Formats: sequence, structure tokens, C-alpha cells
Amino acid sequence: MKKEIPVGMVRNIPKMNNSLLFFLDTRNKKPKVNEDNYIEEYEKYMIHRELSIEKWLIDTFSHLGINASIKSDRYSLPIKYQVKVTQQGESYLNGAFETYQLFRKVLQTILNEDPFPWKLRFYVFAEVEDSFPMGRVNYYFNYHY
Repeated sequence: MKKEIPVGMVRNIPKMNNSLLFFLDTRNKKPKVNEDNYIEEYEKYMIHRELSIEKWLIDTFSHLGINASIKSDRYSLPIKYQVKVTQQGESYLNGAFETYQLFRKVLQTILNEDPFPWKLRFYVFAEVEDSFPMGRVNYYFNYHY
């Protein structure tokens, strides 16, 4: 079942030849990724990536004493506040998918707004965008207290 993305959050579908789509490696996969199914494979990977980032963020927040949670229907959480982090593609292709800059920006924003937040609901939305020369990855941290 496909999840509805909230109003204003439409996942960008990059061209299949975008170098940041290296995770859609077509050599050893069965079935092969092609023009017909690459959008579905891209969506699957990005949702998997969002879930792993959310898990890491929940663990980080718990170490700080913040009760963070995600609704079971992630995209149904209304967008009240948003932090956007964009990572540019580079010759080291995994660099655009490293999350430490996202974590740093999210923690800085949350702790600057409220130095003692005790409860937080959030979800992460990610997309790959075509841009010259290597593309970019946009991360959106949507949350409310």
C-alpha cells in the first residue's frame, strides 16, 4: 500500500542516469532495474533510508532525554516545523547520503528553539534532485512539540 505524502511534500523523481542513483545498480539485481521500474525501486530505497535515519534520530534524542516518536502512519503528521538540509553530490557518491550534517542541523535547531524539549514527534522525508554536475539529496525533518 502506497503512503500518501503530505500536502506540499512531493518526492522529486530524478532522471535514471543521475549519478546519485548508484544504489539502483542494475548489474546483479533480479529483476533488473530498468526504465519501467526504476521509480518504484527509487521510492523503496528512499523510504528505507528515511526509516533508518528516523531510528538513528530516536536513539540520539533518547540519549539527550527527549521522548521522540514517529506515528505509525508517518506522513499523516501535520507539518508544523521543518528543517531542510541539502547535501551536494560529489566524487565520493556516498557523501551525499551521509547523515551527520542532517543530525547536526536538526539538533542545533531543536535545542536553540527549546533548550529543554521533553517530547517530539517527527518524520524524515528525503529525495534526490537532478542538478549540475552530480545532483543533490534533500532531507526534510518535519516535526512538532
